[in-house]
Amino acid sequence: MSRKFYKEDNEVLPAIIYVEEIQDGFTEITNETELKRLYIGLYKQRQVDGLNYFEDFRAGLMMDILSGLYTIPQVFELENHIKNLQSELIAGSWLTAQSTNSNLPLLGIYTQVFKDEIGNYINNYIINNY
Repeated sequence: MSRKFYKEDNEVLPAIIYVEEIQDGFTEITNETELKRLYIGLYKQRQVDGLNYFEDFRAGLMMDILSGLYTIPQVFELENHIKNLQSELIAGSWLTAQSTNSNLPLLGIYTQVFKDEIGNYINNYIINNY
């Protein structure tokens, strides 16, 4: 079941929730203009979350270079290989990123372990936010 937006009933400043099932005292939001505004806000947050994930990922790669785990050329190859995935995450397109990661072939330091770690993070994000 997918999540929907609901508005608290009979409140001057009603709470708005984004959940799978309606809760007592809430009504589903069906106004298209209001829904569009809410979805835009959701995607803005997904962009922030994607950028934060990518920045953490990139910082980890830099630390791996400094520790000698990977070389700069290996990280450059990885960054080029996952460029579409990176763009999708930064755009907040987590579902698209999930598909891209699952279809991305292994190459260099983008091993099955690396792919699975990224995939698990994306999958958990989707479970918790979609």
